[in-house]
Amino acid sequence: MWLYKTQKAQIIGDLPGFLLNCSSLEELEVIACSGVTDLNIPHQLNKLQHLLIADMCLQMVDVHVPGLAHFEYEGVVIPILLHGCSKLEKATLTFEDNKVLGHAFTAVPSISAVKVLNMRADMEEHHPIWGSQVHMVTRPTCMFMNLRHLSCEIKIVSDGPNRHSGLLQLASYLELAPQLETIQLHMFYYTLSQSSWEGEVTGEGISFTRGLDHLKTVYLSGFRGFRAQVELLSAIMEKGAAIEHVTIEPQVKLKCPRAMNAFIPEYKIKQWARRLSQRFGKAITIAPPVGDPMLLLFPE
Repeated sequence: MWLYKTQKAQIIGDLPGFLLNCSSLEELEVIACSGVTDLNIPHQLNKLQHLLIADMCLQMVDVHVPGLAHFEYEGVVIPILLHGCSKLEKATLTFEDNKVLGHAFTAVPSISAVKVLNMRADMEEHHPIWGSQVHMVTRPTCMFMNLRHLSCEIKIVSDGPNRHSGLLQLASYLELAPQLETIQLHMFYYTLSQSSWEGEVTGEGISFTRGLDHLKTVYLSGFRGFRAQVELLSAIMEKGAAIEHVTIEPQVKLKCPRAMNAFIPEYKIKQWARRLSQRFGKAITIAPPVGDPMLLLFPE
């Protein structure tokens, strides 16, 4: 069997026993199924290369997957043990927690060998206060020595985007990937305020003790010049001595109401790009909008 996929089904019986008879299984997808509380498979799935677990009411995942190359998980934070996955190259994680970005680096130690890490997070704070919202991060037990490409999709619901500092948690984890070469950060602030930050870059809430010596490419979409966005980009450019390309794209690339890409404060964004470029001596490219943003509000 090459692929086994179960979705929105009730699982009755011995799932590990069933999989024991699937010695040639290469892909396993378990999505929104009931009847299983622990995905505990004691025997090895030697040929399994892709494992996807999403929207499951699980308390633990414990599998032996020596050939696993790509792991995907979407759900609450639970213990996840992937035994023997020395060939794992890519992980995609979406945790249902609006407070901590760092679960991708702390909740699944088994993925520390990956070269590509994709993470998605939602943050919701209706009454943010700058500084106090920078949560204490949980230090992982290992470094991500092989990580080369990091992609983050972050949605932030906030009444005051310039007072919401949760995004800065990401900085505390970047230094755990000393070989990181590419950062892609896609942001969507669900807010009525579109006012860019008017103050100075202070570095408040940023924790960097190591340089990003191998970082070459930085790409940020949904960049509107909010304070946390500016502070994070400034910290990355300061620590990334080898950076070759920095691109900011004001348009939100994540799924969002079409109106969010209208009335972009282009002048303020250009101001910040110019200030940071002059400060760190690196060119910043502003990606042009795709089409007329007004057509998003009033399509023909």
